[in-house]
Amino acid sequence: MLETMILGGGPGGTGPLVWAAGAGVLGDWLDRGVAVVDRCAGMGGTVGRYCLNADTLGGTFLECLDAPACDPRFAVLRDAPSARALATYRAALPPLPLVGRFLDDLGAVLARVLARHPRSCFLPQRRVSGVSLCRDGSVVAVLRDRSGLRTTLRAASAVLALGGRQPAAWDEWVLRGDLALGRWGDRIVPSDRLLGRDGAAMVAARLAAARAPRVVILGGSHSAFSAAWTLLERLPCIRFGEGGVQILYRTAPRVFYASRAEAAADGYAFSDADVCPATGRVHRLGGLRGDGRALWRRIQGKGDLSRERRATLLPLGDLGDGTLRALLDAADLIVPAFGYRLATVPVTGPDDEPIALACSGPSVDADARLRTASGGVLANVFGIGLGSGFRPWGEMAGEPGFHGQQNSLWLYQHGLGGLIHDGVRRWAVERRARSAAAALPRAARDLAALCLPAELPAHQAG
Repeated sequence: MLETMILGGGPGGTGPLVWAAGAGVLGDWLDRGVAVVDRCAGMGGTVGRYCLNADTLGGTFLECLDAPACDPRFAVLRDAPSARALATYRAALPPLPLVGRFLDDLGAVLARVLARHPRSCFLPQRRVSGVSLCRDGSVVAVLRDRSGLRTTLRAASAVLALGGRQPAAWDEWVLRGDLALGRWGDRIVPSDRLLGRDGAAMVAARLAAARAPRVVILGGSHSAFSAAWTLLERLPCIRFGEGGVQILYRTAPRVFYASRAEAAADGYAFSDADVCPATGRVHRLGGLRGDGRALWRRIQGKGDLSRERRATLLPLGDLGDGTLRALLDAADLIVPAFGYRLATVPVTGPDDEPIALACSGPSVDADARLRTASGGVLANVFGIGLGSGFRPWGEMAGEPGFHGQQNSLWLYQHGLGGLIHDGVRRWAVERRARSAAAALPRAARDLAALCLPAELPAHQAG
């Protein structure tokens, strides 16, 4: 039986493997049996389909090659054209299509490394249609290939890394009172669609006939400001007038600054709770970065930048029902940017009973285990990736006032990747101990319960 199966080979799914490579324990883990499943032909994910700049410096993506204990089999990646191109952005924000090419190359290296360990494998072009929990503490995943052929995969644990999903049932999204978004459904383009490879062209075609195009963006997150940046910078044929792009938010956007001094120089108000004690950075985890941050500063007239008057920020709490309805009625395009929810599959228990997963709040607990609707967790099913709702803690934590979720490649390949690796290993050890105890006579079983093996990983995630 495999020790674990990783369902999804994007940045989240490969993160624990990259962490293990940097920690020098990847070979040992793969010798115990790891399968990676992905619907695409290779690992790497779909980040390259977004026509934006990253909100992380290029050097962060290359850190996986710089760890002193890094698996030498990754050395070949340093000479890949994508890595060399990314190196020119070490202190700058690289375009996501370039990041995507690098992650594809990283995925190809991981696939070759997996192939060199007989107990491990990469299973491409397979979709996960369901997961079943077994009485013996193992997990079975139901897979289907491109022809629809059904196969199963069994492991002691599973890691769901299937990406994030944006909401699409707009009738269920009520902004206030009777203002359900479904009323304007024909004008809605979710931020994820807008930010995709063909999104800008599609939106430009929609707005081409408008004499004075007006767009309402709902949300104050990274994706909301990225959507606004795309509209203003990637649609040269569309002329937005003053206030043509309106960003409506419930909570005022938080903005990243490298230091207290930098924030103060910009006239940005913050408190001690907004400052990461380890790095001194303001809103280290929850702040706007990259192009979205630059746009916010232009809208606010910060620094020596020319003020951006084509976009305005409007707090939802300051708008009456009539004003809000009028804004949406007048909009040529409405872009909901409500964030993501971890993509999951149906889960059943040992008697084939459906297990409902949490549909509100974080999808995972502090140990990255999937939460259930009843308030429990699935002890041997972990979740990682966009929309998981994971809240960093311990050495992973940033500013004390941060209470949201965090999604970043750095986190996947560092603290969270280590947390999941350790959780998977810990469950495998515990499961073996339980199986051995179950096979013993009762008296011997009682003695064994007092002498569980100490084969747990010593690593503390951070």
